[in-house]
Amino acid sequence: MARPKAFDPADATREAMETFWERGYHATSMNDLLSDMKLNRGSLYDTFGDKKQLFMAALNEYERLGNELLFEELNKPGSARDAIVEMFESAGETCVGPDGQKCCLGLKAAIELAPHDPDVLAWVRRVTKHREDVFAKVIERGQREKEINPELDPRTAARYLLTTLAGLKLLGTTAPRKNEISEVVRLILTVLD
Repeated sequence: MARPKAFDPADATREAMETFWERGYHATSMNDLLSDMKLNRGSLYDTFGDKKQLFMAALNEYERLGNELLFEELNKPGSARDAIVEMFESAGETCVGPDGQKCCLGLKAAIELAPHDPDVLAWVRRVTKHREDVFAKVIERGQREKEINPELDPRTAARYLLTTLAGLKLLGTTAPRKNEISEVVRLILTVLD
């Protein structure tokens, strides 16, 4: 009979997520992970497999948390346009300061690994498609409510919003001033007019 785990795998996955997010995949050593997760080597390998499998588990947790936030922000009752505006304003505020310089784990994975790792590329494509679907639906709702330009193709507009959101996160790594981010957010949102 297997002994029960002396740690919570979900907590350990979140710790690994933070470590990868802070350092990137290649710059994170197994010793970094063991130290931050407070695990011994055997427990890590028995539960998660190798570093790559742990990274994929961390990406999946990051996706889960991001999807919860995105769904909550974009699908709340009321104006679809206001939901998009508030989401971008909130994202813009996150881009300012130390949190902004941290960037986004998904964006880091896309840049660092997706060009040569088919598993990460598949993850990036899946996440992007799902988020595009979420944005397209809220844009369609805003068009039905006559508060978003009815001539916009919802899928193209969703893709545009996701692309500019990634750009905002990348801009955040340069430690921009709040007014610089606010100006960019206002310009991005003109697409809805």
